[in-house]
Parts: sequence; C-alpha cells; structure tokens
Amino acid sequence: MTKSFRITCITIITVMAFCYGCNILLTKQVNDIQFNINTAELRTFERALLNVEPSPWYNVILYGQKTFLADDSQFVVIQATPVAINAIEANKLIKLTLLSPVNIIVFLLLALAISLVVTRKKQSSSEKYLLKELNKQTTELLENLNVVHVPSEPTVKPIIQLKKNVQALSSHITTYTRESEVSIHQDKLTLLLDRHAYIEYLAEQLQIAENNKLRCSLLFIDLDGFKQVNDSFGHSFGDEVLIQVAARLSSVLRHHKLINLSPKSQLEQNLARLGGDEFSIFISQQLDQQKTVEVAQNVLREIERDFVLGNKLIKISASIGIAVYPDSAATPQSLLQMADVAMYRAKTDGRGIFKVYSPEMGKKIRRYHYLLEEMRLAIASESFHLSFQPIVHVEDCAIDYFEALIRWDHPAEGSIAPDEFIPIAEESNLILDLGDWIMLESCRQMSAWHNAGLKKVKISVNISGVQLKHLDIYKFITEKLAKTGLPATALMLEITESTLIKASNKIIHSLERLREEGVTIAIDDFGTGFSSLSTLAELPIDVIKLDRMFVSQADQNPKYNQILHTLSELGQKLGLKIVAEGVEDHSQFELVKSLGIRSVQGYLVSHPESSVYVGHKVLQDNLNFMSVTGTGVWNIQ
Repeated sequence: MTKSFRITCITIITVMAFCYGCNILLTKQVNDIQFNINTAELRTFERALLNVEPSPWYNVILYGQKTFLADDSQFVVIQATPVAINAIEANKLIKLTLLSPVNIIVFLLLALAISLVVTRKKQSSSEKYLLKELNKQTTELLENLNVVHVPSEPTVKPIIQLKKNVQALSSHITTYTRESEVSIHQDKLTLLLDRHAYIEYLAEQLQIAENNKLRCSLLFIDLDGFKQVNDSFGHSFGDEVLIQVAARLSSVLRHHKLINLSPKSQLEQNLARLGGDEFSIFISQQLDQQKTVEVAQNVLREIERDFVLGNKLIKISASIGIAVYPDSAATPQSLLQMADVAMYRAKTDGRGIFKVYSPEMGKKIRRYHYLLEEMRLAIASESFHLSFQPIVHVEDCAIDYFEALIRWDHPAEGSIAPDEFIPIAEESNLILDLGDWIMLESCRQMSAWHNAGLKKVKISVNISGVQLKHLDIYKFITEKLAKTGLPATALMLEITESTLIKASNKIIHSLERLREEGVTIAIDDFGTGFSSLSTLAELPIDVIKLDRMFVSQADQNPKYNQILHTLSELGQKLGLKIVAEGVEDHSQFELVKSLGIRSVQGYLVSHPESSVYVGHKVLQDNLNFMSVTGTGVWNIQ
C-alpha cells in the first residue's frame, strides 16, 4: 500500500465519519425543535400544496429526514398534520447544527487530534531523517578511518544500524587510545617503557610506598663493552643486542613474578630502557634485601649468556647499581641518581657485578649532602642575596623587566652557581623556604623602585615546579604582594616550559586567577621541552622567553633563524611578548632585532647586578625619562 493511497483512504473515512456525526446531531436538533415548536425559524405550510419526500441517500447530512421544496429553498419537516406542515429551512437547520456547543467542542477536539497526528508524523519523519543522516555520517567516518564494519542494509532498522556503527566507532577509539598510549610511552627500539613514563610510574609507586610504609628497590643496569659492539659490528648489531637484552630482562621479571602491566597501554611498568645501553628494574615491595640480590644475580647471568647474531657470537656483561627506598633516596630522580652512582662504583670495582648504594659512594654524592646541609644553614641565616638582570626593549633600551636571580656566596666555597644548588634545593624541598625568601625580597625591592618612579617596569621571579606542587600559588603570591605593597601588575612569574606542561588543572586555574589580578605569566626556556602550538594556545601565558640556544645558533643555522622569525610573528598574532635570552654580542642583538623580537636579555645588555648598582644607574640617571614614561633606560656599553 502506497503512502498516497493510505492518505486518501484515511481522508475519505474521516469525511464520512464527520458527515455521519453531523447527521446524528441534525436528527437530535430536529427532535429538540419538535419539543420547542415555537421556534422563530419554523414556518407553516399547507400540506396539500407540498410534495414531501425523504432526503436521498447521497445527501449524507439530511439522510433520514423528510424534505420538500418551497420558495426556491429546501425545507426539513419538523411536525406534520393532515392539514399543515411545520418546517425549517434546511440550510438554517444545518447551520444551527454545526454551530451548536457540542459541535464546536467536537470540531475543536477533532482539530486537536489532527494536529497531534500531524505533529507526530512530522516528528517521526524528522527522527527517521536524523537517524538516516547519523547513519550516513557514522558510515562515512568508519570508511574514512578504514574501520571494518557491517554495511547498511535496507532490512535493518536505522536505530539498530546506528547502534552497530557506534559500537564499531567505540571499539576503534579504544584501540586507537591504547595504541596512542603505547606510542607515547614506549621505547621504539626495545618496545619497553621509556624513561619519561618510567619516572612517572616511579613517582606513583613511591607515593604508595610512603603511604603504606613499604620498602622498594631500583636496579640501574648498564651494559659493559657495548660500545665495542657498535664499533666492531655496527649499530644494527648493537640495536639487535639491545632488543635481546630487553627480552632477557623481561624473562627475569616473569621468573621472579614482578610483572605489572599498565591497564591503559599494557606495557610492563617495572622494566624500562632509560636510554642508550641503560635499563632499569623496579621492585615495588622489597620484603627483604635477598629478593633484590637474587634479581640482580639473575640479570647478570642472563646478560653474560652469549648473544648469537647471524654467524657471530657476542659476549658482554652488565654492571648494576641498586638503590633502596627510602634509605637511599625519596624521589624517582634521586633514586635513579643514587642507583647510577652505585652502578659506576660496580664498574670501577671490576664490572659484571652489582653494588648497593651507600652515602659514602662518590665525591659527587658527598658534595650533594654537604651542600644540602650548608644550604639549610644559609636559609636559616639568610646568607643568600639577589642580583637583578634587566630585560630591555631593542629600540630604545627602555627597561621592560628586572629578573631577580638568587646568588650564594659561601664563606668557604666562595660563589656557588645556581645550576648546582637549585636542583639540590628542589630535590630536598628546600626550594619552598628559599623560594619564599626570594619572592618576598623581590617584591620588596620592586616596590621601592616602583615608588621611586619605575611604574611600568616589572620584577620577574622564577617559580619552581616544587612550589607549584606544594603551595597554593594564588594565596602565596597575593600574600607577598599585600605584604610589600607591590601592585600585581608589577610582578611577572617565570615558569619553565616542562613544568607548565605537567601542571595540574588546579595549578593552571590558580595561574589564571593571578593573571586576572594583573600578574604576568612567562614561559621560560621555551624550546627546550615539548614545545608545541597547543602549549601557546592552552596555557595561561603572556610572555615567551626563548632559550639562549636559539640565539646562539641563529646566525649559524638558518633553521633556528627561521624559528625565531616565526615565533616573533606568532607572538604578535597571539598577543604574546617574545624575549630572547642569551644575547651576548652586538651581532646577536642586531639579528634578533631584525627578526622582529622586541625584548632581549643577556650579558650584552648587562650582567646580573646588585640592587645598589641598579638604583644608581637607573634612578639617578633617568629621572626625567622615568617621570614621562614610567620606565628607565639601560645604556648598552
């Protein structure tokens, strides 16, 4: 049955039903008039002059009534006597019938019913269309993704087909997510966990160990004689050795029941390739040291077995360093470092053996602990001081910022470089106390310069990832600003690229709140981490500080030159200020200027200077310029 035929039948039936209903109501109307014979609409006729006949069958509404013609109109008999007939004009009777309250209600209900039916039909048609379009789009998407799926069939309901398509897409997404997870965290050669993912896993496990008072062990494995393999047989042979080493280490884990697969990537998490010929095994629960010793001995035996590559027989060994949590160290990096120290001790003592870390191993470690204790005393006695390095505009050398830099003049060691003591402070969490002092003193100094006339100059302070992790950074900064009276607009926070990328949503939200208050956020060392356009688009930053590597290489490598130019243009379009670090001579200055970068920092402009020197150079020599511009000029010698 076609759609048009079905509609025609429904229409005919509806009309017939309507007419039948009207006939019934008209009959009722006639009966009512008979009881009210004085109705003004009635007329009386002589019966002898009339030809009364029943209404024909095709007149559906008047069917069953006696009618006659008179005065060119049709009348319906209401009451008849042998002499006279009382009748009403048919048209008036039909009108009375149709306009009766009952009829009006019936008409309204009928209209409502028709409206509902039409609406439901339209809705149903719309839903079918949407289902059809969704099926079409999902099918096209599946085909574009080369996903195997059940093709659409006319006999299958659209909703069922859509369900199948969605299931196919869901399965594909799950597979893709797992493959992406593997791709990100997997060493491409050995198919083991890579260093970055391994450190993240260690951090999680050490936190669990801390909460449950557990002991853990870490093995740092370095191959002996691997360089000779590469030199003698080539890197392809070396790569094959690394692949076989990975397989043997995996067998050791299975033997000692240390397998722990990632639920997302299905990668083994207790085994990783750290890089080169370095591997690591993590033992999450060290019930006794003998277990760790057995694993180390098994690894040594596996590595010492001959490696057969084609027709060649290769023999190597391994040196292993062992570090124990919490005895040796408390963080993933430091645990790896201590195990590395123990590994070098094993190499020194003869190779092919293992050593367990002890504090007395190595000059480097002794210095680490020495500086750690000295730093505690220096923080308590406030033996540190700040130096300030200007960041200037390339056109007129007007000062944009002063970067506050921590300096440590040790009474016995002399000047100790920040590159040496800052990592120690971060690993030991001393950076929290040190950072508190740095921020307070920086804000105090900038507040004094701000009140002296440097209204548009900002103080730039470095923020450690440890501070972001352990502090409420919004509360920390606002308290320092309130205490020193420094406007938020006069403060810039420098955060390294690698730290920002790993920052939690809570930290990002706090930084966004600080920006709303007026604090400037700068991404430091841009280009040394995981630089991407998404970094610039998603993170709350105002300033990009390009790592000095770009400047030093730009005049030698055209690619670096182009990167600087592109970043300058991108910064302008995104409303970000670009600062070039490490400008040390006039040629670099002019190159950076020509590439469109407007702010520079480096030894050409100035070395870090004391607050006294800065005050003398800027405040005393630039009073007129400061009163007009709110900044100062730093003359380049």
